[in-house]
Amino acid sequence: MDLLDSATLFLSPAPLAVACATVTLLTAHLISPSARATTTAWALGALICWPIGAALWAWLAGNWSPELSWQAQLRQTRFDPAGGLIALLTWTLWFCRQCPELRNRLCLLLMMASGLWWGLEQWRSDLQTPLPVTLPAMTLESLEGHSVTPARTESAHYLLLWRSDCSLCRQWLQRLAEQPAEHRPDLTLVNQGEPLLVVLRYLDQHPDQRLDLEDASLLLDARQHLLALIRHEHLPVLLHVAPDNTLARVHDLSVITAATP
Repeated sequence: MDLLDSATLFLSPAPLAVACATVTLLTAHLISPSARATTTAWALGALICWPIGAALWAWLAGNWSPELSWQAQLRQTRFDPAGGLIALLTWTLWFCRQCPELRNRLCLLLMMASGLWWGLEQWRSDLQTPLPVTLPAMTLESLEGHSVTPARTESAHYLLLWRSDCSLCRQWLQRLAEQPAEHRPDLTLVNQGEPLLVVLRYLDQHPDQRLDLEDASLLLDARQHLLALIRHEHLPVLLHVAPDNTLARVHDLSVITAATP
């Protein structure tokens, strides 16, 4: 598999979580066929306890706040799996307090299911994380019509690839505009394939979506070199560029909601 292909490969965490939960529930019925009514009631309680425990643990750890930062939005750290597991084990110990044999089986099942889910998540993350790829020197155009070659910076920075006719791009720009400036990363907006006048007209109609960026951070990629480089089909895309000008990661924002939490 090509390195850049691996950067764009995305597998949502939701199907993995649903698959692990389904296997867990089916196995719970199979290991105790004579107590299916009990395991059904336990499963309903488990479905309630996991999100409560995961959200509470994330809040206690300081990962969940009323106003999520840019980094938190990317990681989607609204829930902490460790808290969910603790809540499930606590619920199981209490619910099966009079059935020690079933309690032990369910606790072991939860530990095994959590290990399976964790392993699948690690595999999914590895698929999305490319090895460092050096970005080639390329000439882009500023809104003033000048040719610009993005220079290396002393710290990591981001390139947000977008178009004005992309609804998800507009949602992300609006979300960023609503965030405090200190929560935004070192960002450059790079429009993909649109004429200068179209971009200027859009930004004039939505001045807040300029994000108070200097003209040197508002660029046009008329030939879509960056999209072609990462071989991506969907916008918006966020490129995480390391200080040595290597592509550290590709974030497919089209699969991450930009709605205000």
